[in-house]
Amino acid sequence: MDVVTALPGMDIPGENQPILGGFGQGATEKETREAIAEIEQESGALKGAKRTIKQLAISLAISIDKGNTKGRAVANEAGQLFEMMQHLAPATDAEGAGDDSHLTPETRRLLDALAAPAQLDAAPEGDAEGL
Repeated sequence: MDVVTALPGMDIPGENQPILGGFGQGATEKETREAIAEIEQESGALKGAKRTIKQLAISLAISIDKGNTKGRAVANEAGQLFEMMQHLAPATDAEGAGDDSHLTPETRRLLDALAAPAQLDAAPEGDAEGL
């Protein structure tokens, strides 16, 4: 007697690879592990606090996958994972650094004004004189 566990065309693809405990890796965990491997390949072995961030990122990716499986909202966890990955490999754009050709003159003036040091106005004359 054959046992059919899924309707035709509805079977789950076998992308999950077994890890400790016999559980499969979810998509987020798999991509996080690959991204961390690429970071380690480019910059060498992670040291110090980055090792802890690495483990936290993997644990958070596992939690995100489990939350997705249970139908939970995982936006906060995804944001935290993104932030952790930024600590492991900060996004830098060496070629475009300082290139503001895409900004309008008005936007450039506004950004320059915001970057300028604060200028304090003189205190107004008032009733406090002579105290």
